[in-house]
Amino acid sequence: MALSSALTRPFRLTGADLPPQLVLLCRLLALTLLLTGHVRFFQTPFLSFLPFLEDLPGVEFQRTLQVTVVAGSLALLFLPRLRLAALLTGTALLLAVLSSRTYFGNNKTFTALLLLLAAIGDARLLRWQVVILYFGAGLNKVLDPDWQSGRFFDYWAGVRLENAFYLWAAPLLPPLVLGKLFCWMTIGVEGALAVLLLFRRWAGPAIWIAALFQCGLVLFTGQTFTLFFFASQIALLAFLEWPREPITVIWDGECGFCAQAKRQISRFDLDGLFHWVAQQTGIGERWGLSREALANALYTVSGGRIRSGYDAFRAMAVWLPAFWYVALAAVVVAPRPAVLALLLFLTPLSNPVGEAVYRWVARNRHRFGDQTCALPPGPRSS
Repeated sequence: MALSSALTRPFRLTGADLPPQLVLLCRLLALTLLLTGHVRFFQTPFLSFLPFLEDLPGVEFQRTLQVTVVAGSLALLFLPRLRLAALLTGTALLLAVLSSRTYFGNNKTFTALLLLLAAIGDARLLRWQVVILYFGAGLNKVLDPDWQSGRFFDYWAGVRLENAFYLWAAPLLPPLVLGKLFCWMTIGVEGALAVLLLFRRWAGPAIWIAALFQCGLVLFTGQTFTLFFFASQIALLAFLEWPREPITVIWDGECGFCAQAKRQISRFDLDGLFHWVAQQTGIGERWGLSREALANALYTVSGGRIRSGYDAFRAMAVWLPAFWYVALAAVVVAPRPAVLALLLFLTPLSNPVGEAVYRWVARNRHRFGDQTCALPPGPRSS
């Protein structure tokens, strides 16, 4: 029983010693470290930021940090007490950074700090860390002459990356114009994010801007910049408000295929985030939904917002930890295709195709699967 509970722990965000969004944040960071095999890049102390670290047994120190990060990451995934695991994992990663200037990278430092701040359990500290990240990044670029002139982007995109689009478009404009445009667009976005993320009412648009910005970088470069893409996207969970009440899901209780779909989704909803109510109970009248509308699509209701069809299905998917674990693994394996697929799924770009597929399945749902009535005989109930 204990083993079964531990194996299902990654899919349960409640019951831990951190808020649900911080639990998911820690577990996604842990999964990133494990799937990327990042501990392979740890080095023995060399040109350390803290000189005394070079006096320690190098190989033993390196192995200790590697074991700590792997063990801490596994603990974050499979144990309910996350604070200590986040503290140990973040500290070990930060020590790896401090012990070697050749290993140092802003992306690794940022990841370590996210874990350390998550261990404190206050989402506000994590939000400030993200604000500081974008403010510092924008300020650093503003003060850099190569960013001001566009030379940095021109060399990086044209020589280092040999980006096909940039190599095609740059000669169409005067020298460095395209490079300067990209440089100042980057500075502008990072500066805007540093401001927008300070205000809770702008958190929603800012999250989308940050996500699209980082995804655009991956699509343009084909790189995740070691841990940075993962950490910068995962950190946005600190700005997320977790549902305080279960999300109402209105479904066709007389459809066997729908009942099978409900059972499969419920297998991953270990926190009971979805409250399923059959449309036959008349629940739709509470929100002014007609029988005809309910017969044609699944509906979700959360925080007064009503979604239907493909939009409702997509909203349900993004609240399940399993969705993000699969998405993260896909990005590790194939960054560009996975990021493109995520953008298509999560944005309105997929609505026409997604809605068409959903409508087809909805119209033909009585042809699929076990068609035994899902509702018990007698008075209809949820």
